[in-house]
Amino acid sequence: MNINWPAAIEANIGTNVVLQGNIVAGYERVGFRINGEPCSVAQWQQNEAHGGLFGVYMNKDGLAGCSQIQGFAIWKSFDYGIYFQVYMSVIVSNVTLVDNGMGIMPLIYEPPSVSHEYSNKTVLIQNSLIVGSSPNFNCTDTLSTIDRNIALSTGHRAPRPLKGGRTGISWPTFESSHNNAPMKPHDGIMSYNAISGLMTVTNTTFVGFRNVCSSETNYMFITNPNNEDLQHPISVQSITKSNSTEEALLFIHHPNLGKVNPSDCVDMDCDAKKKSMLKDLDGSFLGAVGSVIPLSEYEWNGDSRHGLGDYRIPKVMLTYLNGSRIPVPNIAPYKGVIRDSTCTFMSNWQAYKCFGMNYRMLVIESLDSDTETRRLSPVAVLGDGYVDLLNGPQDHGWCAGYTCQKRVSLFHSIVATNKSFDIFFTGVSPQKLRLMMLNAAPTETVKVAVFYSKPQRLDVYVNDQLVAPNNAQWNMNKTDYTLLKPAYPEQYIPTLNGTHGSNFFDPDYKMLHVLLRGSTPVQISMASVLFVSFNLPAMTEEEFFGDQLVNNLALFLKVPPSMIRITKIVREGGGARRRRSATGLTVEVEIKQPPTNQMSANSTSDSDQFTVLMTAADTLGQAAISGNLSQSIGFNVGSVGVVLPSPPASDPSWSQVATQEVTREEPSVQTVSSVSTLKVLVEPVAGLYPGALSVQPVIMALDQQGDCVSVGVTSLTISAMLKDAQGNPAGGLYGNTTIPFQSCWANYTDLAINTTGMNMTLVFTLNEWKTQSRSFTVNSLTTDFTTKPTTAVATTQNHNSIFDSSPAFTTQTVYIIMLLSVLHLIYLVV
Repeated sequence: MNINWPAAIEANIGTNVVLQGNIVAGYERVGFRINGEPCSVAQWQQNEAHGGLFGVYMNKDGLAGCSQIQGFAIWKSFDYGIYFQVYMSVIVSNVTLVDNGMGIMPLIYEPPSVSHEYSNKTVLIQNSLIVGSSPNFNCTDTLSTIDRNIALSTGHRAPRPLKGGRTGISWPTFESSHNNAPMKPHDGIMSYNAISGLMTVTNTTFVGFRNVCSSETNYMFITNPNNEDLQHPISVQSITKSNSTEEALLFIHHPNLGKVNPSDCVDMDCDAKKKSMLKDLDGSFLGAVGSVIPLSEYEWNGDSRHGLGDYRIPKVMLTYLNGSRIPVPNIAPYKGVIRDSTCTFMSNWQAYKCFGMNYRMLVIESLDSDTETRRLSPVAVLGDGYVDLLNGPQDHGWCAGYTCQKRVSLFHSIVATNKSFDIFFTGVSPQKLRLMMLNAAPTETVKVAVFYSKPQRLDVYVNDQLVAPNNAQWNMNKTDYTLLKPAYPEQYIPTLNGTHGSNFFDPDYKMLHVLLRGSTPVQISMASVLFVSFNLPAMTEEEFFGDQLVNNLALFLKVPPSMIRITKIVREGGGARRRRSATGLTVEVEIKQPPTNQMSANSTSDSDQFTVLMTAADTLGQAAISGNLSQSIGFNVGSVGVVLPSPPASDPSWSQVATQEVTREEPSVQTVSSVSTLKVLVEPVAGLYPGALSVQPVIMALDQQGDCVSVGVTSLTISAMLKDAQGNPAGGLYGNTTIPFQSCWANYTDLAINTTGMNMTLVFTLNEWKTQSRSFTVNSLTTDFTTKPTTAVATTQNHNSIFDSSPAFTTQTVYIIMLLSVLHLIYLVV
């Protein structure tokens, strides 16, 4: 097989080429291989090709910026009249295409979507004549497979309608990189879709698109059946139709069920066939100005193999503020792309024609470093009672002979302008998110609200410039702002006539409302915030001086005072009498970097900000645990509540946060106070012989009231030591003997004892606090076991020492104790 796909005339190897008056007939593969003309020039004319596979061919050819294909008449090319796969914009002009398998197959590659770059590349088809079947077309004229050239190129046949026939123009493919044709099929894809793209067809005549040859249908437009990722929009105007029927205007394939597997689209259909859209700008194609939108709800609650149904809607979208379930019919009675009463389903198209809404494609793009490795889908887009679910592109990577299990978090939704839409991710929302309407005019707007479960500050940027929230009240130096509370619902929610990027975060519903106008992207960046609450048990509101606390904290934490802001003061009671009495206060504080007015490489990096805040939390926590916090900040502090900042996506700890269930619940506050004692919550249980402990110990830090102390907000660690019956250090303890706390628990996982002895204990040390386990015995392999091991003995003595032993626990008892501890903490928080 010749993989070079030679052409009868290979004008692509020349420069300053002018093609005029050339006729190619009976070519084996390709008639003309060209670079095209500069788009500002139109010298080529009267060039003709017929009787082959591809009439005009551009594959990694073309001219920088824009290439033009014009002045050709191509007829009876079995596969493609014109095929191009190039990296620049293309204009197809003044061509006549008759009786070809597919008139035009457009593919444009680069920039890659994983680079987060987008372009203004387009395909323009104008001033052309495209004929599906000419009057003298012979239905019995088929391609013989006896010819080895035909037999060996079977994988390169042009897509055909399901029941046979021909096609005028394929939906465009804008891809991240070349598909390796002709080593791979010419119509296939080997990379993610590109972010942007548009094909426009204008002043073009379609003839002979109807039912032909008894059971076949010629379609003017058809989707590429071998592209499951995305097929960018088409706009048409000044279209003339002759000897054609409405049923043959277009055809949109259903998703390929074969791609629903762990190596491709995973567990639900990819989006290409469910996001293929065509807009008629002047009514010449549909009969009135309108759009064709796909059957995005295909097999919703139907064939479960497609993975689409009510059960795939993100749970948080179906949850009231009080945690109860919202019935799907109450919030999303309709499925698929938003529609109105002007929409009619066209079964021959497998799509809707609509005349009442102006549709645009909305790009929803994660800019996080884990965009390929952390799944966000299904993504729900809810508007006017219609819910649409997005899955994104398929896996295209190959790692050691297998797919890489990577899929970029890039989603394209179809929305209607002058409407509002809510967006819910199944996974934790990206820390950096970009929203952009494709091909939209500055007069076109859409309101978008994105759910965020993590209580961090959200900064909105347009053209790298900060767009402050609508409720922002700037300080005198314009370096930071406070957020005003709405006086009435929706006071600060952006309106459709607002400015691009105007925004408001609703803390109750946890929705960030943003107005999109035109096609300029909006970037949302999550800024790390450390939330701290100080319990001041013996202070009235009149006695409290906020500035003093801010300054003292700044000195203690070694951060600028501008990073610290008191957001709320809550007293334990109400009324004037209460305010004058020392009933205690809870002062809520945010510690964070002020927002930057401009995104730039010189801004403090996310990781640096996170490090500063974690250091502050560590400093506060250690001071509280040691009992030195009150002295350090000059206020009598009973306890400190801490909500740690979210780590940046590049931090290894982010994966633990990002895999948490997405809910409407407020984050748990970790309480830190002076440690009074350590308690062995789960006793270690040794095996019969040396080796790993059969039950690993769990240690809990408690204050004087017996409440949990969240040592985990600090970098403090606890160490385990093995001691013999006389209380002397003994060797033979292996595993991670020094571990950090998780909240107020230190959970050991891999301790092992590789020695023998009777009445040994484990001693656990956190700074000056110690506790020890109950005694246990590890026998040698030669020991004759005639009595029960000491690990099964439960002590009932009442000891007052912090070294008290605790009775042995069964596995069920351990789980019950841990559950009760968690419920106790929840009770304290509430």
